[in-house]
Amino acid sequence: MAESKSEVLRLENLSAGFNGKAVVEGVFLTVKRGSVVAIAGGNGAGKSTLLKTIARLIPAVNGKILIEGNDLAALPLPLLAKKLAYVPQDIAASRDLTVEDMIALGRNPHQKWWQWRTAQNDKAAIENAINATQLSELRGKSVTEISGGERQRTAIAMSLAQEPEILLLDEPTAHLDFKHQKSLMHLLLQLKSKDMTIITCLHDLNFISQVCDQVLCVKKTARGPSTQLFAGAPQEVLTRENLQSAFDTELRIIQDSSNPESNSVFFGL
Repeated sequence: MAESKSEVLRLENLSAGFNGKAVVEGVFLTVKRGSVVAIAGGNGAGKSTLLKTIARLIPAVNGKILIEGNDLAALPLPLLAKKLAYVPQDIAASRDLTVEDMIALGRNPHQKWWQWRTAQNDKAAIENAINATQLSELRGKSVTEISGGERQRTAIAMSLAQEPEILLLDEPTAHLDFKHQKSLMHLLLQLKSKDMTIITCLHDLNFISQVCDQVLCVKKTARGPSTQLFAGAPQEVLTRENLQSAFDTELRIIQDSSNPESNSVFFGL
């Protein structure tokens, strides 16, 4: 019998927003270690705000976030940085940093304040992150000289160098072409196989259906904050009715004709 995965993160009646005003409220979610979870929903539904709250970049308006049973808000910052890494939609580019320099910043939580040399385990983590994100040929380039998609991969590599237990990705496919979307898909599955937990905001239902174990969907209400519409395994909750309610438009769900025996489906207009 396969070993049951332990709980790594729990959201309990979580409300997220700014200055005490909720943008999204009433979110409940349990995340198992080594799973990939998508936060989905229409534009302006509060997906990124919810992710930033989980990353503790902004305080929760209400409710709790528990990481391995501990209140996230009470964790010391050095411990939090070793547990969790956040990758925004885009990163600020500094003319003075190469791709490798940027990735090396991910090792900061593991270094003492007086440490100025890169230790051997730091070098190994940086090299592993560069190889995982296929950035070897770009390592010496300035981050100002690379494309948006390459900067996105650099940001992901920086977070991998951090060696977190939980990886938070905000729209990681936004700047990627099909080739690098496929590479990202393989990377997430590889990280999952090593028991890393990944929570990501995504618009791409096809990506969600092929990679994610759970999908949490939030929807903006007419007069108030967004609320949780559904949560569950993609094959169970990504139904025509749920998607029409989530996006206020009718979507087609198409079976993979090249392999009718598989569970692969595609979503389109």
